[in-house]
Amino acid sequence: MRVFEDVPLSFYTTFRLGGPARYLIECYTVDDVKNAIKFALERNLPILPLGAGSDVLVSDKGFNGVVIKLMNLRGYKFVDNYAYIMAGEPLPKIANLTADMGLSGFEYLVGVPGTVGGGIAKNAGAHGHEIAEILEEVYVVSREGEILTLSPKDINIRYRESDLLKFGIAVEGKFKLKYEDPKVIKERIREFTEYRERTQPWKTKTAGCMFKNPPGNYAGKLIEQAGLKGFRIGGVRVSEKHANFFENIGGTAEDALRLIDFVRKRVYEVFGIELEVEIVII
Repeated sequence: MRVFEDVPLSFYTTFRLGGPARYLIECYTVDDVKNAIKFALERNLPILPLGAGSDVLVSDKGFNGVVIKLMNLRGYKFVDNYAYIMAGEPLPKIANLTADMGLSGFEYLVGVPGTVGGGIAKNAGAHGHEIAEILEEVYVVSREGEILTLSPKDINIRYRESDLLKFGIAVEGKFKLKYEDPKVIKERIREFTEYRERTQPWKTKTAGCMFKNPPGNYAGKLIEQAGLKGFRIGGVRVSEKHANFFENIGGTAEDALRLIDFVRKRVYEVFGIELEVEIVII
């Protein structure tokens, strides 16, 4: 466990925005996570678990608490078609690994730039599938330092959300996968990767999809039809490639927050649809 003070969170998020964290603790083991939670509670400070730093926007003021960094919480094992995967493992890595093993279920997440823990917390999904479909159990460190075994129903997992953080910090997930020809799975991965490179600004500084898709519609389509592709406030703009992505081209978190508000208002004015923010705003 390594403890750092006054750490700029812009270095730890894919959006590359955000002020400093009062403390940032890098965790390598489950015991590290327990000790990090204890560290925060002893100082009466709020906790922010952080994986790859996607799907999050930290304010310019930063976070007056303890960021528990989980990217180094790595490891996995397989028992038949069940996978036990630590929270810090990157989703693209696991998608490719399981494909090589002839296990289907993660390939749909190959383009999601997050970790297993974050994927569970936000029920990550793509191409009509989501992690809830394969999740059997999640193992969580509670505020009391106990390991809880929870089901998807326990954490109320749903479209791009769950109540996981009410219980504590996820350290491992158990997933039920299906045996399939590795060539077939890898072909899906090739198609998904090609689609992502063609349609999403994956080489730019973004937080991922900014808004949830409304029922029966697509947030990006609505934003584009409202005439907002390429629209910018300060140094943050709506992507020309996919309107549900905002790109940081030298802006601030305040620019991003103002753009979020502006886009939501415009879409509501034009279509009467209120977009719901998908990312976590700190």
